[in-house]
Amino acid sequence: MKSNITRLQKIFFAVFLGASLSVFCFHYFYVWPKARCDARGPGHAWAGKWMKCATIYPIETLTRRPLNVPPINTDPKKMDGARAEPAPAK
Repeated sequence: MKSNITRLQKIFFAVFLGASLSVFCFHYFYVWPKARCDARGPGHAWAGKWMKCATIYPIETLTRRPLNVPPINTDPKKMDGARAEPAPAK
């Protein structure tokens, strides 16, 4: 019986270490970097798919379009386009 108790102690200790290590790794690789990214402010966003902290850029910065230029293609007549007729009922 003594050998069973020692073996069970070792098994439970190994399971405890494995669970503790997995929780620590989850926090180290996901929770803490996400918290650091969120702490950087509203100009940053966490991209969970790539596990990266992304800087948010306005589209005007990327296209070098001035801020005071009106939007393009806002004429509702041009936006309508041709509409498909519904299929006849059978």
